[in-house]
Amino acid sequence: MASNYWSDQDIERALRQHFAAVATDLRAPENLWESLEGQLEDPDVSRGWRRLIETIGRMRTPLLTLSASGAAVVAILAILLTSRGGGEQVAEVMQEAPVEKAVAQMAQAPVEKAEKVVEVPVEKVVIREAEVEKVATPAPRAEEPAMPQKADEGEAEPVVEVEKVVEKVVTKTVEAMARAEQTPALATGSAATTRPADTPFQDHPRHPRPATSGTPVSTFSLDIDRTSYQLALAWARQGHEIEPDSVRAEEWINAFDYQYDPPSAGWGFGIWTDVLAHPRVGGKILARIGFQAARVVDDRPLNVTLVLDASGSMDEGNRVAIARAAAEAIRQSLRPWDRIAVVQFTQDVVHELTVTHREPDSPTVRSSIEQLRPRESTNVQASLNLGVRLANEARLERADAYNYIVLMSDGVANVDATNPFAILESAYDRDASNPLRLITIGVGIANYNDVLLEQLAQHGNGWYRYLDDTDQARATFSRDNWLVLSTPFADQTRAQVTWDPDVVKYWRIIGYENRVTSDESFAQDRKEFAEIHSGAATTVFYELELHESAFGTGDVMLGKVELRWVVPDTGQSRGQQADVTGRVDTRFRSATDPLLQFGAIVALAADLYSVLPNRYEGEDFDPSADLSGLAELLGTLRGSLGGLDAYRDFSFLLGRMVETAKAQAPPSTPSGYSP
Repeated sequence: MASNYWSDQDIERALRQHFAAVATDLRAPENLWESLEGQLEDPDVSRGWRRLIETIGRMRTPLLTLSASGAAVVAILAILLTSRGGGEQVAEVMQEAPVEKAVAQMAQAPVEKAEKVVEVPVEKVVIREAEVEKVATPAPRAEEPAMPQKADEGEAEPVVEVEKVVEKVVTKTVEAMARAEQTPALATGSAATTRPADTPFQDHPRHPRPATSGTPVSTFSLDIDRTSYQLALAWARQGHEIEPDSVRAEEWINAFDYQYDPPSAGWGFGIWTDVLAHPRVGGKILARIGFQAARVVDDRPLNVTLVLDASGSMDEGNRVAIARAAAEAIRQSLRPWDRIAVVQFTQDVVHELTVTHREPDSPTVRSSIEQLRPRESTNVQASLNLGVRLANEARLERADAYNYIVLMSDGVANVDATNPFAILESAYDRDASNPLRLITIGVGIANYNDVLLEQLAQHGNGWYRYLDDTDQARATFSRDNWLVLSTPFADQTRAQVTWDPDVVKYWRIIGYENRVTSDESFAQDRKEFAEIHSGAATTVFYELELHESAFGTGDVMLGKVELRWVVPDTGQSRGQQADVTGRVDTRFRSATDPLLQFGAIVALAADLYSVLPNRYEGEDFDPSADLSGLAELLGTLRGSLGGLDAYRDFSFLLGRMVETAKAQAPPSTPSGYSP
C-alpha cells in the first residue's frame, strides 16, 4: 500500500520551499527540523503540538504552497518550534484580524526572535476559495493510535500555555479552511455526525449461524475487491461518519496483505488455514482460510476500452482529475503491442471524443484523455453499449488478446437504466471462451453510487476499485501494478467448505453476504464468480463453535475446502482440495502471526460495525463494548505492525468506529423519565 504520510524529510523540504518561494519574510532558522525533533521528543509536549505537524504531514497536496493560509500555518509552526516559551503570550491586537493580516504581522519579525503567537477567531478568518486545497483528516501515528480512553482517565494538564494555543490555532485554522472549501472540518475527538448526500448502499442481511448437523456446507465466490474499506477510509478522513451499510466485511479483510506463501507446486492456488480463539467470545474460535494465486507472466496482448464519465456530477471535487490521471496511467502502462480505445459519455456518448482501438502512443488517444471534463447528465448504459461494441470488434480482430473495459465514474446514472442488471443485460457478452472483463473505478464521495459500480463489476467478470486522489490513481495503475492486474489467472473462481459435524457444532461466515451462493451452483461455471488476477490473494474468516470433545492439544481436523475455477486462456475447469486444520487451543494473544491477529480484528470489527445499530435475536453482543475491546487488542500489535501504513490507517478508522458506536449505544441506566 502506498504511503499517505510524509516523511520528516518531506515536511522539512516543504517548509523550506515555502519560506523560499512564498513567505520570504518568514525566515526559517537553520536548525528548524532539529528543533522540531527535539520538541516532539519532549515528554511534556501535548497532543496539540502533534496535531499541528500531523495536519501538515497528512496533506498530500501541500497546504504550504498557499500564499495566505499556508503562510499562517508555517509561521505558527516556526514560531512555536523555535521558541519553547513563545506561546505563553497571545497577541491581543490581532484578535479581529484575517489570516492575511496575521501573516503580515508575523512576518515583520524574524522567526528566531518571535515572542508572540496569534490566535485568530475562526469567524474572522478570511481565506479565498481559490487558495484552499483539499484537507485530509490526519490518521494517528503508530505511537498514538486511536484508542478509546477509559472513563476514569483524563488528559494531562498542559505544561505550558503554548500547548493550549497550538490546540486552538490548529483546530480553528483547519475548520476555517474546511468551511471555505465547503467540506466538513477535521474531527478533533468527537464522533462525526454527517454523511455525504445521495450515496446509496445495499444493506445485506448478516449471515445466520446454522447448525452443522443440518447444514454443513458453505459455498461462496472469492473476492478481491477492497472498495468498501477504501471508501470508509476516505469518508473518515473527510470527517464523515462511516455508513454501516457501506461496510462489506470481505472487502475490509481483503484490503490487507497477509503475506501468504505462493503455491509450492508453482501452479493453482496455495490454500492456507489457521485457527485461533475468538478474542471477544468465550468458547468460540476463528478459522482463517487464505487462497494465494500463483504469480504468472503472460505476454498476451491487451485490448483496453476506457469508458470515461464526463457528466455534470463529475464536476464535484477532483473527480475528473482522478479519472484523467487513472486513464493516462493505464495508457502509459500499455505495451506497444496493446491497443486502447476511449469512450466519453454524458447524457449521450461524446462522439467527437470517441477513439477506436489503436496504439497507446496515438496522439488521438492522448488528446481524448486530456479533454475529459464534466458536461451534462449521465447515461452509463449508452456508453457501455458502445464500449462493448468497440471491445467486441477488437476481440474479433485480435482473438489472442485479453479484453478489458474500464469504466471510470461516480456511478450516478440518471438517464435511462440505473439498474446494474438492466445495464448489463443491454451490454451482454455472449462469448464465454474469451470474455470481456468489466473493471469499475469509482471516484468521489458525495453523490456516489456504490451499488451500481459494485454490481457491474461483480456480474461483469471483473473487479471494483475506489480512488481517492490522483496520486493513488497513478500508483494503482503504474506499469508494474497494471501488468499484474491485467493478467487474469483464474475465472469464475469459487470455494466450498464442508465442516465436520462431529467437530463443528455451529458455523458462520464473516462477510461475503452478496458472494454466498447455493451449494448446487458450485458445480457450475458462472460469470458472476470472481476473476482472480495473477498473484492475488483472498481471505475468509469463519466463527465456529465446537463440540466439547473437539478441544485438546495438537491439530484438529475441522473440515475440508474445495476450490474450482476456469483457466482463462484455455477455458479448462480445474479444482483443488485441502484440509481445514489448526490448533483449537491457540489463545488469541498467544498466536505467533501478528498478521493473523490483525486480520481477525479487521474481520470482527467490520462485521460488528456493519450491523449498527441493530441487534440480532439469539446473539449476545454489544457493538460499542466489542469494538472498544478490539481497539485495545489492536494496540497490542503496535510493536510488530506499527510501522505499516495499513496499521496506522486501520487504527485511525477503528477509533472513529468506536466513537460512532458509543454515540449510538442505548443508555446504560434508566433515565427515570416517562416515555
